[in-house]
Formats: sequence, structure tokens, C-alpha cells
Amino acid sequence: MNRKLIILSISVFIGVNTWAWNDPTKSINTANKPNNTFVLKAANCSPATGKKILEFNNVSALIETGGSMWQDRSKSDAAYEVPKGSGEAVIYAGALWMGGMDVNNQLKIAALRFRQGNDFWTGPLSTVPGTGNLNIGTLDYGPAEIEPDDCIKYDEFYITTRAEVEMFNSWYECTQDPDCDPNVDFPNYDIPSSILTWPAHGDLGKFHDFNLAPFYDRPGGASPGVYNPADGDYPWYDLNNEIDCRTNRKVTLYGDYN
Repeated sequence: MNRKLIILSISVFIGVNTWAWNDPTKSINTANKPNNTFVLKAANCSPATGKKILEFNNVSALIETGGSMWQDRSKSDAAYEVPKGSGEAVIYAGALWMGGMDVNNQLKIAALRFRQGNDFWTGPLSTVPGTGNLNIGTLDYGPAEIEPDDCIKYDEFYITTRAEVEMFNSWYECTQDPDCDPNVDFPNYDIPSSILTWPAHGDLGKFHDFNLAPFYDRPGGASPGVYNPADGDYPWYDLNNEIDCRTNRKVTLYGDYN
């Protein structure tokens, strides 16, 4: 069983979120603020542009791959709506803040304030193979470099639901059971693209970590350790409650929507 998060182009250890409430009776005046010129980082990667509106549990919330959250920047308006469809926003804006100590014991931080500048990029970083240990939840690490085409390739959200994975698992187990007919029990079933295109592995030719997004590696498959839905592998929701997150550091997907 393998795993890795889709990572941001900065070496970090601790992550926190920050948010701000918008008073609808007041406006935000930016007219007198200086126009700053921000230098692009991350190997000439263009700023991330991916966006996704999460609509779950009666909430509608806009998030971006560049670390901005809950704000429609094109309108300078709040985009965290509860209840969904009501037009009522409860949070104006939020952002990803992450910080940690580097190899020289210097504090480093990446933080956004209303997307003024860019501190986060998408895609896997280069590593030195064999430096990690999956058994204790440690991935390979190394020079942490990335190429512009990889920033573009991974500038999206890989959305899955537990329900579609459960359906896939039931369908696959039916195909392996001589007493089950998938054409009867699962008529016209097609494997969802979210499962087929799950970014489980990096490009070893670019020194990416081989294991990226976590997946369940079904025992007995034709290609152990390699993600292959044809073998019954799937984005790793712990469907059988085998992982105790209090003691096992292997990463799985939590909740019903990721």
C-alpha cells in the first residue's frame, strides 16, 4: 500500500490555515496600497490557476490550487456560502500558511494574503530515491526541484468520493466472483475517470517520488506496488477500517469527498 500527497513546491513541515471575516457594511480600500512586483519562484513556473467549487454538506466554497480559499478574486467577493444557494457568505477569505525549519535551522514560511504574490505551486518535487521509509510514514526527500511543465500538468484538483470508490470496489469484487454477474448487478458500469487518472506515481526519470497520491494496492494483482485499476486498485479510502490513524502513519483518504 502506497501513498503520497500531491505536494506544493516548497519544503515544509507544519501547516495551518488562516481566515478573515468580512463585514458586509464596510468595504476594503486598496486604492492607497502600493503596487508590489512579485518575483516568480519555483523554476520559472507560472502561478497556479486551478480552481474548484466544493459543494458538500450544504456548503459552497471556492478553493484554488495556488493556496487561496473562499474568495472570488475576480469579483473581490466572498465565496464561502452557507447554506448553499442562499447567497449568504460566512467567511470572506482564507489562505494556506505553512512554515518550518530548513536544514540550516532557519525559519521559512510561505503564506498568502488575499493572493498578493505567489508562494505555492503544484506538482511533485525531485527527491533522492531510497531516503524515505514508507513503513514509518516518511517519503523520499532531496533537492526539491520542479520543472515548469510539471507545474502545469498538476495544476488541478483530483477529486474523488468514497461512494464512487465503494461502487468500484463492489463491481471489481463481483467480476472476480463466479457467482456474481456484473452485467446483471452493475449494468452499464464504467470505471470513473477520477479512478483511472488518479496520480498515484511520479516520473522517476525526473527523480519524483514514485509514490504520490495514496492508493489501495489490492493483494494478488499482476503488478504489485504499481497503481492499476485493472487489478482492483483504487484511491485509498480505508473501506474496511484497517488503518488506525492514532498509531499508523500511512496516509489514506478521509471523509466522503476528497
